[in-house]
Amino acid sequence: MQFTDKEISAINKVVTSFAPNTELSVAKLVEGDCLYYGTRCGANGAEPVENHHSVFEIGSVTKLMTSSVLAQMVCEGKVMLDESINSQLDIPILDDKPITFGSLATHTSGLPRLPPGILWQALFKRRHNPYEAYLRDDLLHHLEHTIKLGATGKMHYSNLGAGLLGFALSELAGCSYGELLQNRLFKPLNMRQSFTNWRDVAGELVIGIGKNGEPANNWDLGVLQGAGAVLSCVKDLASYAKAQFEHTAPWVALQQQIAFEKGLDKVALGWFVLGSSTKDDLLYFHDGGTGGYSSVMLLDMKMQSGYIILSNISGLHKLKGQKVTKLGFALMQALKGS
Repeated sequence: MQFTDKEISAINKVVTSFAPNTELSVAKLVEGDCLYYGTRCGANGAEPVENHHSVFEIGSVTKLMTSSVLAQMVCEGKVMLDESINSQLDIPILDDKPITFGSLATHTSGLPRLPPGILWQALFKRRHNPYEAYLRDDLLHHLEHTIKLGATGKMHYSNLGAGLLGFALSELAGCSYGELLQNRLFKPLNMRQSFTNWRDVAGELVIGIGKNGEPANNWDLGVLQGAGAVLSCVKDLASYAKAQFEHTAPWVALQQQIAFEKGLDKVALGWFVLGSSTKDDLLYFHDGGTGGYSSVMLLDMKMQSGYIILSNISGLHKLKGQKVTKLGFALMQALKGS
């Protein structure tokens, strides 16, 4: 197994369409085996670079790990998917409306995409680190006094919901979100280059690049770490993917079960699911973006194949920000067609 010339050409085409020093780090998984390819935009075009150990912000791909922890705790009998977060925690909700653990993992809770005031922070006051000052007291105050739940029973993507899920699981476990992931995922899966705080990175942290080509600040997610705080490398994420392939742990099967389906929307715990169950061609997917990074993970669980792409391409590009995700789908389409 190797990267084909066509794959390398597609990857290099993306990296050279951005500023100098832009990097792509790619893991290719075929029937459980893994190969890595790295490239950087240099003075003379795309230059190969060994960066499968290099650390990038993975943004919303973090949500998969938050849901993995939820699935583990469900399998251990600590929580139930249809159980309200208030059943074991004192988290007052406006109008006493229930918010279940499962709805937070499937974006069906009715919570808005962002907490009150975050968009203002992102546009004006804290453009380079919008979530940094959103802390525990802010979350609890907004849930009790400000946030009205929208319609449940339909999918509405919510960073707030995923962040609340990470916060609730951490409170139940009596530890920080970072400790939660270290104990339940990073250590058991030997993910040695994975962190929830960029200050803790030991090794090469790739510098993020903003949408105008400038060095970008690393993000702090405040109380909403469960929505996007993880930094990792493709080697570690390949270990996570292999755990998803193997189905040896009960939580893996639970996480991959389609928990919500309406029209074309299919969601497992954390995963967006594409394709048809009847045709047995399901593709599990999530991408992510922060001020200086973009990422994507696409996995065919049946074939134990897929791609993981990390980059220091800003997720805030209006026109180019989806190039990493589009590249992932193009590579996956070629792989499945081969």
